[in-house]
Amino acid sequence: MGPWQKYEDNHLLNRIYELEEAEFESFYMCHLAHALKNNACNEETFFFKIWEIVENRINRLKGEDPFSYYHDRHVFRVEKLQQFQKCLNSIDQWNARPDHIIITEKEEIIQKQKKEIEQLQGRLDALKAYEVSQKIWIKEGYLTTVIDLFQKIEKLEVPGGGNLLKYDHQVAYPRMISKYFSHGGNDIPIETLRNYYVSKKDDEPVKGTSIQSERKLFKIVPVKGTKK
Repeated sequence: MGPWQKYEDNHLLNRIYELEEAEFESFYMCHLAHALKNNACNEETFFFKIWEIVENRINRLKGEDPFSYYHDRHVFRVEKLQQFQKCLNSIDQWNARPDHIIITEKEEIIQKQKKEIEQLQGRLDALKAYEVSQKIWIKEGYLTTVIDLFQKIEKLEVPGGGNLLKYDHQVAYPRMISKYFSHGGNDIPIETLRNYYVSKKDDEPVKGTSIQSERKLFKIVPVKGTKK
């Protein structure tokens, strides 16, 4: 089966010993293509045959005398063949490998997924700390008044110069207001709020929605004696 015939097992194994790990898959596929072309077997049978050859040789090498002159060579070959088996793991779509290997592999996947779920649950629990059962209620009709106050807060400066608050994205305030405030008991869509947070020129939005003057009800002024 494959390009090797009379001494197929040894031919295969000796080539594996010479290959780098990155070459394993292309080596396997080359021999598979040859076997299929010559109607020697189907893919599943070919896989099982290769696995069996490799597994048998690993077991044989492990049974060699550890005090043998060739012990280092045996160890090297076992490690190389085990690397090749890892490549075969990714190819096995028929669960043709021994049951104990498949069960162990699936158990490892389950444990990995459990760990990922625990990590995600931890992140979710941390986020829940910032959730509120009841949002801050804005009197109906005065949403833009609250937006105006936040826009005024944006412009506040501390003594010595510099803004009191800084942020990198225009969407920060829309997200905060949408998450923690309601308008007349109703949720406030982020897209509605973003219309008020666009590029500005002379305090007026270049695009988007302006706040009507009759809704600009409050001023924020510094305490007397505060120096900029």
